[in-house]
Amino acid sequence: MTTSSVSVLSAIPRLSHHLRVALPHVTFCDVKLGSDDSVQQLSKAQVLVADPHLLIPYVEKLPATKWVQTTWAGVEELLSSIKNKNLPYVITRFTGSSFGHAMSEYVVSQIVNFERDQRKQYENQKCGLWSQDGKISNHRRIADLTIGILGLGEIGSFIAKILKTFGATVWGMSRSISPKNNEYIDRHITTEFLPDLLKSCDYIVNVMPSTNSTKGLLNGDILKNCIEKKSVFVNIGRGSIIKESDLIIALENNWISGAILDVFQEEPLDKTSKLWTFPQVTISPHVSGISRAQDVAEVFAENYEKYLRKEPLKNLIDAKRGY
Repeated sequence: MTTSSVSVLSAIPRLSHHLRVALPHVTFCDVKLGSDDSVQQLSKAQVLVADPHLLIPYVEKLPATKWVQTTWAGVEELLSSIKNKNLPYVITRFTGSSFGHAMSEYVVSQIVNFERDQRKQYENQKCGLWSQDGKISNHRRIADLTIGILGLGEIGSFIAKILKTFGATVWGMSRSISPKNNEYIDRHITTEFLPDLLKSCDYIVNVMPSTNSTKGLLNGDILKNCIEKKSVFVNIGRGSIIKESDLIIALENNWISGAILDVFQEEPLDKTSKLWTFPQVTISPHVSGISRAQDVAEVFAENYEKYLRKEPLKNLIDAKRGY
């Protein structure tokens, strides 16, 4: 199989440049949305590298396409837009060690910030106040913590590995228990035992995608199980795991002692959301795992060589499972 031209439909800066560096023998053609020939160019594309949200209007209008490599890990909106699940081409999502590295850095840094009260230290700095009061000096180390990870895919498992390096006790939850033990998980449970995890962990880290089985998993009063541990909820998976109103109730009732939120039900988070007002809540604009051009290019290059050799591609999307 020979494919010397690949179309690129993406807003990621310098993506085509990094793709050309990774695969200098391949021609990469940028698709300019809104141009007269964009639809025609896409209709002829055999291989396409695309941002999922930009692909949605064209996802069922690609008669020549054999393979689409997306540039994000999250593909829920793309999949929900597809009426005919039997597409004539395969879709692979962007995932891999780069997300594991980035998101584990986010988790570790946010835990350290929360435990050492970096927010208070910053407020003290602005006032010229030298103080070691409270958690600034009397803090827990990661090795003192029990941390539960919801979702033990590639990213969740990598986060577990990093946390274990710091000495944490790590719980993990997934839909099923793998016959192969994860050496970085101290206790592995399935979804039915979620309350046990919530009762036992100082931090709850959600890494799960948005699927029918994960939407609303933390809705209602299930976070009341965190009341003794006063857990901190960290969400870097998808906002659909809990209704914003239910999360606010958990914070107001002190079922949890704080929340570190990178993803939300609706993005961007509305300016009127009460979540902005809680001093124990940290909000970031969905940046825990950004798709970097060089990382996308590396993943695509590996898959492209497999494509040419007619080998199974990595990170194939299962439309029925939703990821």
